[in-house]
Amino acid sequence: MVGEHKLCALRRSGGLLLIATALAAVTPAGGTLMPVTHHGPRVRAGILSIPPHHADGRVRVIVGLEPTPLAAAYGRTFAAVGPTHRLDVTTSFSRRYLARVVASQRAAAARLLRAIPQARIGRRFQVVLDGMTVTLPVTKLPALARLAVVHKIYPSATYRLLTDTSPGVIGADELHTVTGARGEGIRIGIVDDGVDNKNPFLAPDGLTYPAGFPRGGKKWTTPKVIVARAFPGPNSGRRGRLPIDRQASFHATHVAGIAAGDAGTCSPGGRDHPPTCGLSGVAPRAYIGNYRVFNVPTPIGQIANTPEIAAAFESAVRDGMDVINFSGGGAETEPANDAMVEVIHNVVLAGVVPVISAGNDRDEFGMGTIGSPGTAPDAITVAATSNTHVFSPVLAVRSPGAPADLAGIPIASAGGARFPGTLSVTPNDLLDVGSLGVDRRLCGPDDDPNNPNKTSLRAGSLAGVIALASRGECTFVSKAIRAQRAGAVGLVLVDNRPGEANAIPVQLPIPAGMIADLDGAHLRAYLATTGGRAPVTISNIIQRDETGRSGVITSFSSGGPTAFAHLLKPDVSAPGGQILSSTLPEFTGGTPFAVFDGTSMSAPHVTGAAALLLQLHPGWSAQQVKSALMSTAGPAWADTARTQEAPVTLEGAGLVDLPRAAKPLVFTQPSSLSFQDLDVNHGADSKALLVRVSDAGGGNGTWQVQLEAQSATAGASLDLQPELTLAPGGETELAVVARASATASAGDDYGFILLGRGEETRKIPYEFYVGRPQVELTPAKKLQRLQLGSTLAGTNRVTTYCCPSAPFGPPPDYVGPAMNESGAETTYTTTIDHPVANLGVAIESATPGALIDPWFLGSPNERDVQGYAGTPVNVNELMPDFGIDLGTAGASFPKVQRFYVTVDSGSDPFTGRALPGRYVLRSWVNDVRPPKIRLVTRRVAQGRPTIVAHVTDAGAGVDPLSVVIAYRGVLVGAALYDPGTGVAIFPIPKAAAKFGKGRTRAVLSAADFQEAKNVNGVGSNILPNTAFRSVSITGVAGPAVSWVAPPQNACVEKTVALVAVASSTRRVRSVRFLVDGKQVGIDRTGVSDVFTGTWNARFALRGVHVLTARATDAGGRTFSAARNLRVCH
Repeated sequence: MVGEHKLCALRRSGGLLLIATALAAVTPAGGTLMPVTHHGPRVRAGILSIPPHHADGRVRVIVGLEPTPLAAAYGRTFAAVGPTHRLDVTTSFSRRYLARVVASQRAAAARLLRAIPQARIGRRFQVVLDGMTVTLPVTKLPALARLAVVHKIYPSATYRLLTDTSPGVIGADELHTVTGARGEGIRIGIVDDGVDNKNPFLAPDGLTYPAGFPRGGKKWTTPKVIVARAFPGPNSGRRGRLPIDRQASFHATHVAGIAAGDAGTCSPGGRDHPPTCGLSGVAPRAYIGNYRVFNVPTPIGQIANTPEIAAAFESAVRDGMDVINFSGGGAETEPANDAMVEVIHNVVLAGVVPVISAGNDRDEFGMGTIGSPGTAPDAITVAATSNTHVFSPVLAVRSPGAPADLAGIPIASAGGARFPGTLSVTPNDLLDVGSLGVDRRLCGPDDDPNNPNKTSLRAGSLAGVIALASRGECTFVSKAIRAQRAGAVGLVLVDNRPGEANAIPVQLPIPAGMIADLDGAHLRAYLATTGGRAPVTISNIIQRDETGRSGVITSFSSGGPTAFAHLLKPDVSAPGGQILSSTLPEFTGGTPFAVFDGTSMSAPHVTGAAALLLQLHPGWSAQQVKSALMSTAGPAWADTARTQEAPVTLEGAGLVDLPRAAKPLVFTQPSSLSFQDLDVNHGADSKALLVRVSDAGGGNGTWQVQLEAQSATAGASLDLQPELTLAPGGETELAVVARASATASAGDDYGFILLGRGEETRKIPYEFYVGRPQVELTPAKKLQRLQLGSTLAGTNRVTTYCCPSAPFGPPPDYVGPAMNESGAETTYTTTIDHPVANLGVAIESATPGALIDPWFLGSPNERDVQGYAGTPVNVNELMPDFGIDLGTAGASFPKVQRFYVTVDSGSDPFTGRALPGRYVLRSWVNDVRPPKIRLVTRRVAQGRPTIVAHVTDAGAGVDPLSVVIAYRGVLVGAALYDPGTGVAIFPIPKAAAKFGKGRTRAVLSAADFQEAKNVNGVGSNILPNTAFRSVSITGVAGPAVSWVAPPQNACVEKTVALVAVASSTRRVRSVRFLVDGKQVGIDRTGVSDVFTGTWNARFALRGVHVLTARATDAGGRTFSAARNLRVCH
């Protein structure tokens, strides 16, 4: 995005409005041809590839069976509390139990196939799940749910990858030195995209295979990487069966290096870092198990699905892995239907530690964005912090006597483009625009901040200088244009997010970059002493710059609580920014090392930490490892200066401190307290939870219990006992009660419960929300297939919805409210009484200029948005309009329950102007089929004619932004679409290729609104609600005409709208409309090849009549198209 806030643009092309106005005059009632507002160029380079198994109407689910899986059964035995805690699948108990599960599954499969012969059974699970994957027609889901053998139905969710000295940030170096532990004998399973066993950071020097290894594809193993397995997903092809694909894998090797890279390794350098020595993983002598699941190719990279991930976790448990790392995730869906929640629970019962990335979505969706399976209560979910250094070019102030900290300021690039090399050697003046008396944000006026033609800068005021301005309030591009027009030769922006500088996501018209907020403050303080300017150089090579600012929560790191259950997550924090580790040379184009950012990188730090703890304490359970890491964690920071601790909803318990975690003194279970929501609409509310506190060695004695609140609302409190006493080797309970009075203020309450004994302190994070739901105060109407509504009149009760908290992106200034839903809401309700694949609503049409937003809720509570899919934006990353406010909301594989839909309207995020209006709301259930597409203009004039298609969808309705034609290497979006008639119009612009004489092969594509809500996969097709139609368009060296309306053989009674599209190699002079050879109209002023007329059929004879559209060009050439219609009066 060129801007920083997701918003449906309100401006429309004047030419398109002329077409729409002309057609509105002749379009029948119920039809409205509306301009399609694109948020990027309407013409893009590219091709459309039709996915395999497209639109087969089948869904892929995991069917949960009974009895419980082996891990759950093992967790109930005395062996689970023995000295090792880990499940061994080779014992006689395990073999007997697995035999019973296999026999039970065989019988269940037979019953299922008898009941639903169209079903197909795939993978089977016995250790961490008792179930099997089943593919069947979506219409058979209710029948599947009614089968006695079916205990649970889980959807196949889609997951994506979440894309040095960092071990020292969590104390790994100190632990290595003090204890000698380096991970010897510990096995780490990497469930990812395939580990490169040949990478020098994973060299097997000095290691030998443990007994019973290698396993899997031995060709891809070494005494370091002791397992290599692949779990091919649907349509992954031959390469999906490889444990590593050297043309696609890159991520798992980076993750493995962070967790267990060989100590003392050197990187030769690369495009993103200089030569660097002394690299080490957190547990450098640990073994690696490679479990490749990310192997399904998509436009956004390789993805994975629940069945394959669950199978990989099960295999890792069978192979005896001690820790499993999963640096992937997906948008959370209904946790009761999330198989991975059950998988993670049973992995823990098997004695294996699961470490999961928190997610990277806070910059785009705000709080409440923890991804699945990081939402699983039993997972160790990891947030990301900054590292001690960054790899980037640097800005240096060259004035004599300038402070030393201004001699090397890291600067992030704009769109990957660096400053020109001349600026690295020849100083150029940097000017703080604030010194000119203008707003440092360099925006337009409040009522039009993004208009680059409106500026407070005088002409020439920035002549020859590099402008220093602030991020926020308006788009990057508009800032750059204003600076350029004032004469600037470059632009440096000061970030408005804490932590290290973020890159500018787009290239700008002048060289540009971003510096951290703290560096910007120091730089401006110095410039204030020098008249606002100073000479600087800006390097264009990557340097390693030691900032010493580790432990600051990154702006991308997802925040809690979880979207559905409102559980406190993440659990801990670790470095995830600017992490140098191993990867594939095929990925980098040369070096086997690269610098990545993400919670994908923070999770393996904790995975390595868990490995070290298990080496030191082999008798610890997975829960005890989690407790040790959480209770001993140090602060992660909310600000770049590291003066304010981050909230527990961002840091969890805090930054991992390994030396303290190795001696936790006490274990706490649970290790954090989630009181969820307290509703005080009907009086005081409270909730009590118990914490079991046990001696972890040296923890006996009396501990003082105190509250350290980070956020507290008036009228809310946390009741604690003043102290607790532990006997040696004993345990006790700590009762905690969250209370909110009837007059309590709404808001977040969170912080730490501290256990103190002398100088020792251990902590338990807690969180709850005091709510006064406003949706429950309004009566709910029954949701219909189509209904009219308005946000213009009535009471505005709700201004914000959650979770996620910021689906439209952060506010322009990054500190204000993430949204202002200012309309008068209407609430609708519907009930699902049997399993369905999806349901949802969409705004089919609305008052021009209105911004109507539906929200899909699990209860009459504005904080119960059903995750990403429940928001109005497109949350399907495979679609080009991802992140855009489409006015559609829903749920994928929802629970059987009652749901609520609140329709509200938003405000312009830049000006604050309310945007209410009237709307038509459409609803659907179980839409797993794509729209239908028919080409109207099969014969056109060569050149750039207007193309017309007919696109309809009986379910969710057509998403106009998805309607595209692809030909000759370009993609052209529809400019106008009528949801009433399905007419889509593509005036071909100059930026697109011409249609030549003869046949041109093309592909038409369109998605429905359900596709925008597909955070779950429903079958083997990655885009089940998107249609692809291969067509042939014939170009002629003369006129061509095609009918648009009325439809062939339509039945008419009164006035008939006549619409035709005509083109020629010369200007089309007119289109005449004839009925049975008699002219009834002529249009000499068609816009973009669209010509219109009307015919009064009131006095025509009943029966069939022939309509003719005759186009004549400036050369006198004509061409006609005819169609029949019936007069029915």
